[in-house]
Amino acid sequence: MRLPLTAAICCLAALAQARPLERELPPARAACWERVYDAAHLASHPQQKVARIRLVHLPQNWSETGQGGFYVALYVNLRQRAKVDQSFDYQLGGICKASGRGLRCVPEWEAGSWRIERGPNGALDIRNDGIIANPNPYDAEEIADGAVRIPAKPDDGLWRLSPASGPCGLE
Repeated sequence: MRLPLTAAICCLAALAQARPLERELPPARAACWERVYDAAHLASHPQQKVARIRLVHLPQNWSETGQGGFYVALYVNLRQRAKVDQSFDYQLGGICKASGRGLRCVPEWEAGSWRIERGPNGALDIRNDGIIANPNPYDAEEIADGAVRIPAKPDDGLWRLSPASGPCGLE
């Protein structure tokens, strides 16, 4: 009788320690989420800057940071494309850690933060707390010349993403 009880307690403890959004951003598998805003959405949100956004989670490329943190990258296109010859114009990466039922992500330099939460109907919500994205590609851990500020208000506070189609990788 003690063995099943001990196993149940261990399983409950493991579940309690699991990080939020493991199903959407698995610890051992790549996952990409994306949203391309159509003309109708952008017309109804005339001050929204972001026209396309992709969240990239590549645990095979980026090891855990310890203390429950892991790295993700955001790739962004604004309404006015800066570089039409590549997939994404801007990028920002950050370390994400559990925060309530979601994740709080912060770059390693002063470039804002965002939250990732489970959205309705299988979506993934990114709640922008005000970010600064660097031109893509840019690898240094600082704000680059040509970086763009994307404040949450008035229309970039929430980006609702779905699983991306196609390959999941660095842009």
